Amino acid sequence: MAQAHDVVVVGGGIVGCMAARELAPDHDVLVVERDQIGSGATGRASGLVTVVEEYSDTPAAAEHAIEFFREYDGTGHFSFHERTYVELRSDEHDAESLRDHASTLRENGFEAAFHTPEELTDRFPDTFELDGYAGGIVYEDAGWLDPYTFVTTVKEDAEREGATFRTGVEATDLIVESGDVVGIETETDGRISADRVIVAAGWRTRQFVSDHVDVPTRPYRYQTYNLDHERMLTEAFPMAWDEHSHLYFRPEPNGELHVGGGTYFVKPPGTPRSKTTEGFRRLIAETIPELITNLGRTKFVTGDTCRFGDSATPDRYPIVDAPAAAPDGLVIATGTHGFGIMAAPILGRAIRLVVTGEEGPFPVDAFSLDRFEDRTTDFGSSYIAESPELVGPGD
Repeated sequence: MAQAHDVVVVGGGIVGCMAARELAPDHDVLVVERDQIGSGATGRASGLVTVVEEYSDTPAAAEHAIEFFREYDGTGHFSFHERTYVELRSDEHDAESLRDHASTLRENGFEAAFHTPEELTDRFPDTFELDGYAGGIVYEDAGWLDPYTFVTTVKEDAEREGATFRTGVEATDLIVESGDVVGIETETDGRISADRVIVAAGWRTRQFVSDHVDVPTRPYRYQTYNLDHERMLTEAFPMAWDEHSHLYFRPEPNGELHVGGGTYFVKPPGTPRSKTTEGFRRLIAETIPELITNLGRTKFVTGDTCRFGDSATPDRYPIVDAPAAAPDGLVIATGTHGFGIMAAPILGRAIRLVVTGEEGPFPVDAFSLDRFEDRTTDFGSSYIAESPELVGPGD
């Protein structure tokens, strides 16, 4: 008879690995992954940690994440590179409302301030061309990390606490008896018994649990490029996000400029893709040399894309829940909306709180499935194009 586990986690991305790390100290945890650890959206991520802004509606969760990364720096092969982050806002915004938003962030304990274009120029000389901008919010509680070393370090932590990982094992079905989850069915290892199943399989989560509960997520793809250029990017050069193009960028250790964005929805199951779109290349070519000063001769070096896609929700916040309407013992963790790396400490802890019922450093209600009355995938996003043809300007 197959061994029974307290918890089986479906998905070996950063969310599944963080769930294992959180639960392994007092649970028998098995993680099954159809490919390799971190081989999906996790491995294609840019590694920006701008959680203070992305989770500004849940400041206690944002604080938990940023403090985790600071304390985790130096663990195993993992490093957290703190760096100032600038959110460049278009002149369609009222400067006073942006200033008020930054003030609210400071009241919540974060270092953030609104800067006018003139103030940004003083703070970051010869860095941005800011015609058409109201200014930007500057965040000090930010940085970046390497996703691969992060996920492998988290996995090693979980293993030291007793968690087991099986790669090349695809979960094909959820096994439910008398309204209770009793395990999963796999293609290679047959039935695996468990008291609880956590499904953290990215956009495939919706498909995997569809016989039991509807989850409002859509798969979408993001893209990245590294650019070679002539400018010296010192420690003073910030990470940034540009509202006009929805591109973000950060320096690489080798001096290249890492640029990401170009998001678009894909139809499940989608077609695996490893090449960036022409529209994304044009978007970068028409934006970055005009926005960043003194880059000099610039050329594309390496491009990448989220091969199968990430998962989006209607409100850009994840779902971490044990839905009342679902079989007892089922936990869903999905809809990271491109923020899975930076939100991993939040999601891992939220999964533990849902599983154990413990009190935690932040409330998990914001991640409940019940916040969505409409569970269909008929939603759009101002940040995600409906097709790859609409990614770049002129498409």
